[in-house]
Amino acid sequence: MLPGHRVHWLFGGARAYPAMLDAIALARSEILIETYIWASDTNGRRFVDAVCIKAQEGVRVRCVIDGAGSFGFSGDDVARMRSAGVLLSIFHPVGPWRRRWGWQVRDHRKLMIIDGRVAFAGGMNLGDDYAPVSWGGRGWNDVHAEIEGPVLRELERLFEMSWSYAQPENWDAALPAPRRRVPAPVPIHGSTTRVQVLAVGRLFGRRVVQHHLQHAMAAAKERIWIQAAYFIPNRALRGALKRAARRGIDVRVMVPRNSDIPGLAHASRHTWASLLRAGVEIFEWLPGMMHAKTLSIDGAWCTVGSYNLDARSLLYNWEITLEVLDARVSEQLEDKFRDDLEFCERVDPESFRRRSLWDKLRERVFYLFRVWL
Repeated sequence: MLPGHRVHWLFGGARAYPAMLDAIALARSEILIETYIWASDTNGRRFVDAVCIKAQEGVRVRCVIDGAGSFGFSGDDVARMRSAGVLLSIFHPVGPWRRRWGWQVRDHRKLMIIDGRVAFAGGMNLGDDYAPVSWGGRGWNDVHAEIEGPVLRELERLFEMSWSYAQPENWDAALPAPRRRVPAPVPIHGSTTRVQVLAVGRLFGRRVVQHHLQHAMAAAKERIWIQAAYFIPNRALRGALKRAARRGIDVRVMVPRNSDIPGLAHASRHTWASLLRAGVEIFEWLPGMMHAKTLSIDGAWCTVGSYNLDARSLLYNWEITLEVLDARVSEQLEDKFRDDLEFCERVDPESFRRRSLWDKLRERVFYLFRVWL
């Protein structure tokens, strides 16, 4: 974990989208975007407009979108980007006639890098779901991070791997691209904030994120607070959480009551019984969808990224998570967790134990099909 970083939390689209669009507008050399969902809706097109303007100004813009997550990205938007000079690649197009097509393995990352100077990463895709209500969006509860410092070099390397692997949508994207003189990221003077990238890709790191999370949970002294949009932890992660709770650690997990993925909430509840018995507290977020993927331990160490505590992130998806060691940054994330608790309902272990046989059977069935949720 390298020192010399500046990390700024962007809670919700009301903070993240203006910051990201401002960074795009200030770009002078290169814009790199890698995202699972890029929607052809009002707020998705804000970003289409922004990158097209910069490409026409001579800034080199490269974008990687996922073939399934961005399946609804319209041909008109693709044509606009192509005519403006934006280079676009599709990760695993769903059509079997396409080169490197695929369905099971998805690029689930959410990453944007501007001029090798500043990066944005976390849980937010590009579209109305994450945009603030004042912009006509749905205002999902999510967390992004704005990062400056040496870790950008690693983020750029990970983007290049995705770019070289994905199917180019522009003919010229398949040709060797001229190298732009982007300055190497430098440490922020006087900053002791340490950051490390945890990545899952094609042939590497499949369990690296899980191992880091397990190690951090085992080292916890006071508390483990998790926000998990899709919480279906495997046996190893459940074991780490239960062991922590049994030794007196304050373990709290926040999940959405109403998921955007049908059936996923039932699969998640199948894992709750043993956690609740061990003393893990589970809170359900009530107002709409909570899409955040964060973990904070002891107000000192935290993570944010695209990685979900579910089978898809563990077994199939390409992911990026940022691991941060800094008390100030971690405490800010914990303050957000405390604020969100005001809009949650705690799961009562006794009431949960008395749920109906039908509920238990339904949860079991959906859990068996968790890989496809």
